Amino acid sequence: MLKDQNGNKILKKSFRKHEIGDRFELDNEKPGNITIGVIGTGLLGSQISQYMLEYGYPTVIKTRSEGNKQLIFDKIKKKLGKKLTEEEVDKKLEKLQITIDYPALKTCDLIIEASAEDIEVKKEIFQDLSQICRSETIFATNTSSLSIDEIAKSTDRPDKCIGMHFFNPVHKMDLIEIVIGEKTSCETKDAVVSLSTDINKKPIVVKNGPGFIVNRYLLPQINEAILMLEEGAAAKEDIDSAIKLGLNHPMGPFELADFIGLDICLSILEVLSRGLGPERVKPAKLLYKMVEEGKLGHKSGEGFYKY
Repeated sequence: MLKDQNGNKILKKSFRKHEIGDRFELDNEKPGNITIGVIGTGLLGSQISQYMLEYGYPTVIKTRSEGNKQLIFDKIKKKLGKKLTEEEVDKKLEKLQITIDYPALKTCDLIIEASAEDIEVKKEIFQDLSQICRSETIFATNTSSLSIDEIAKSTDRPDKCIGMHFFNPVHKMDLIEIVIGEKTSCETKDAVVSLSTDINKKPIVVKNGPGFIVNRYLLPQINEAILMLEEGAAAKEDIDSAIKLGLNHPMGPFELADFIGLDICLSILEVLSRGLGPERVKPAKLLYKMVEEGKLGHKSGEGFYKY
């Protein structure tokens, strides 16, 4: 198992060994020997919970209302049923707990926060967790662009705070961005990298910074496509086709923006603009207009395209 410098357990490791930085003792334990907490039941939160269950990890889901509990259970059961036998589904669901109470998370070894992309919301969540969780519990955030250092300041354990950015859809996208804050310990990093490989993901470690790797690269490209549309350079369909044909991308920038959600695109671009400066990144006026009109993409039924 992984231990910190004081000998406290951080995370039990599985049968796979992934070394990065310092070496740690391997316990030869199979996946499922740690308990995962997931806060948030939106698109990513529900996918992360289901994915952890599929890999055998006891999972505690924190939702906001009592009425959501049965809906979440039924949704996960239905999705698992598409991949597994009824007996296998029942076995997985035995490891699932859904709660509205933070104290139910106190036995978790790792908690993944997947709430709204609002730094104040995330800071409040981690502040609450600090009051109830064991000192060795690792706090991970699924933020796609917000500062890990700022979020960690709200906790009693900045050394155990880390970014764990999954990508949608979780079951198809191999990458997890492991985001290291200024005070994130090597032990915390190694534990989360090890877990990521155990669930068959490819972790890429990146220092904390605006947008990390993928979104810092991707969102300015999407923004540039929107600016081209504003300027009348070409129709959105033609821009999408040109990018797919010329760069061999599976989706064009407007298709991808609708898939991500235009509100999410705007939020990330604003983070990049504040962090890198408006001379480098400035969200397109058309994007602001569409978000104000509620045209958010797939989730609202209309974005750059209608659904």
